[in-house]
Amino acid sequence: MEIKKILVTLDGSEHSEKGLDIAISLAKGSKRSIAGLFVKPHSVDSLRYGDAFSGHQDEIARKSFQNLREKCEKNDVQFSTEIRTGDVKTTIEKVANDGHMNIDMVIIGSRGRGSVKGALLGSVSKYVLDKSKVPVLIVK
Repeated sequence: MEIKKILVTLDGSEHSEKGLDIAISLAKGSKRSIAGLFVKPHSVDSLRYGDAFSGHQDEIARKSFQNLREKCEKNDVQFSTEIRTGDVKTTIEKVANDGHMNIDMVIIGSRGRGSVKGALLGSVSKYVLDKSKVPVLIVK
């Protein structure tokens, strides 16, 4: 199996930034490309705070994509970006397994920025690992 396109999940967390750095090291000097994915979650916070929550998520996505762009351009790595809205874990799994996306590998942080971090620690990465049809690298 040849890895040509790496899906990197971005959420502004330290673990997702480390995942991006690993993806760049794998793609640098090769014909591999990186697809950066940010998922705006449907959550209690989005219902409670509405536009304020959405605006906060947009700002995190903007900063994450700016960082992705700067690092990829500096290392001459091709990249694309995508924002989706929905349940984070199922959205990532659907993108990873979507034949039209041509994803060969997923890199995901072991912990994200979830509002219920303690209770759901690692639940997104575990779900993606269990459901993905492509290799998954979980970054600490």
